[in-house]
Amino acid sequence: MKLRSWSLAAALALTALVAPAQSASAHAAAAPSCPDGSVCFWSGEGFGGDYWEWTARSGYRDMPPNLHDHVGSFVASTRACLVNWSPTEKRDVFNGDWRSQYLGDFGGRIDGVGAGGC
Repeated sequence: MKLRSWSLAAALALTALVAPAQSASAHAAAAPSCPDGSVCFWSGEGFGGDYWEWTARSGYRDMPPNLHDHVGSFVASTRACLVNWSPTEKRDVFNGDWRSQYLGDFGGRIDGVGAGGC
């Protein structure tokens, strides 16, 4: 019985050590801000690398060459439609959406972005 009590105490102590590290990691992974009416794109995952800000008032735009088929992360502060032209695929993004790891998903196929829903 004493061995069981010690195991429970050890597990609780380990949980106390690990829990703060998890909350610190979650806080560090928070998305950066992006101006209202924009979608901000980064070439690297984790909001690093080349940066481009698209604004809804600019209408449809092809992705710049450094981000064409190479969006590693994004933050949306407006509704927009992400487009791949061949084959034609579209993805709606909404105000408040963000992805820190998008390159292995649709970020590896994005050709352009337009205002409003798809």
